[in-house]
Amino acid sequence: MREHTTSRSEASSSNSNSNSARPDSSATLEDLRSESSMLINKADDTPPLNYGIATIEDEFEVHEIGSLVDVGDLEPSFSFRKLLRFAGPGFAMSIAYLDPGNICSDLHCGAVAGYKLIWLLFLTHALGLYVQTLSARIGIVTGQNLAQHCYRQFNRGIRIPLWLICELAIIGSDIQESIGTAIALYLLFGIKIWAGILMAAILSYFILGIQRFGARKVEALFIAMIAVMCGCFGVEVFMANPDVREIIRGLVVPQIPKNATVQAVGIVGAVIMPHNLFLHSALVGTRRIKRTANIRHASIREANFYTTLESAVALLFSFVINATILVVFADIYSRGNAINAFHLDEQHLPGLAEAADLLRQAFGAIGPLLWAIGLLSSGQSSTATGTMAGQYLMQGMMQLRVSPWLRLFISRSISLVPTMLVGILFTSHLDQFDEWLNVLQSLALPFALIPTLKLAQSSKLMNEFAICSHWRVFGWITAAAIIGLNVYLLLPLVVQLASLGVAAAGVSFLSLGLYLLFVCILIVSKVE
Repeated sequence: MREHTTSRSEASSSNSNSNSARPDSSATLEDLRSESSMLINKADDTPPLNYGIATIEDEFEVHEIGSLVDVGDLEPSFSFRKLLRFAGPGFAMSIAYLDPGNICSDLHCGAVAGYKLIWLLFLTHALGLYVQTLSARIGIVTGQNLAQHCYRQFNRGIRIPLWLICELAIIGSDIQESIGTAIALYLLFGIKIWAGILMAAILSYFILGIQRFGARKVEALFIAMIAVMCGCFGVEVFMANPDVREIIRGLVVPQIPKNATVQAVGIVGAVIMPHNLFLHSALVGTRRIKRTANIRHASIREANFYTTLESAVALLFSFVINATILVVFADIYSRGNAINAFHLDEQHLPGLAEAADLLRQAFGAIGPLLWAIGLLSSGQSSTATGTMAGQYLMQGMMQLRVSPWLRLFISRSISLVPTMLVGILFTSHLDQFDEWLNVLQSLALPFALIPTLKLAQSSKLMNEFAICSHWRVFGWITAAAIIGLNVYLLLPLVVQLASLGVAAAGVSFLSLGLYLLFVCILIVSKVE
């Protein structure tokens, strides 16, 4: 923990007294620093409990938001008003479950497997709720986000490769999101793909600029975009009039068709995204909870409860939206004429642009219009949250002390350059890129999930809020399953590359070995 000197505490205390007339709901960074110093240095009969290593001051150096959301005093029972005060971070987190990569994955699953993978979609959302809850709990209990903990817990030899892998996953996600926005602009206005990518980047600056007016403003914008997606894709599923019995069967009967293995693995990578764990652990810090010694335990427990509940509601909406897309294209392909009409097969599945043609054939002109509007909301909102995640990752893990707008420009530019290259050079292969970018998310997921599990189970860091033994076992089984799926997917590719020659074989097997070695290093690394 960062040490506070006596003189600093006195200066902070005097500053707090001069601003004591301000209401809690508009507390500034100086007020929070004062409160932090007083709480740490205050002599009390009951010594304060030590949750993690963070002070309130540390927490807000990353957020850099003018004010926090005051959640009010402790409530003796459930309060819907209190839930609304906590509402926001979970919905912003759920945007990543609705990005164009997920939409493309949904339509591929519907085209290849019909309704048979709905159960897997629900399962991945349930697993997503579990890991997102762990991520949020780390941020709430310790006052530090996941990236900051990685900076403190891992040495440079681990931290830099970890940052590079997570940054690569964000770049892959941003390629999907920016291209999804560009395709939506093309469908609506005929704008070229490369120009649409530039417009998506510019629009993301405006969306993120809303943060300067408070966290609630940007959260309200994200919720509005989710509502637009829900309306657009919801209308299409009612127009499709699918077989409800088949939907229920796909939800309750687990099965993976032999020809849908890549799509099944892609669901895991598309839904549970590694950068989202870093994002959620930071966003929960925008809620100001009471951390005075006598009520700290109860305040943290209340915050964990309402945050988990809000995340569950947000991910339920996410699952419903994803399921509607899968159901619509499963219904279209069940009619038997989509493949013949567009000469599509399992080697050439419909992309986001071709999906509009399928919807036009099925529902008329309204189909592609609703599709484009929903896709635009998906792409633009997820581009903004992905950029936010990149900011938190860069600031927390690399401790770059730059202005927020410069950091935004750097993190956005890192993703924009490869996105432009893909949009210009590989326009005709965007769909193949999208599918393998989903696989990239799955490959990178263990490098966010393993630190999350290790931190959440640490009794030294989390005290009594550390996860219990059966949830710990469940988490590691989940991590092992994801790693196993990744190896299952990589082995055929490695063998295929090895057949090209000795050099290719050496590089491919070395890459697989380094991947597994780094996973093992993360697993055995100690967390204090």
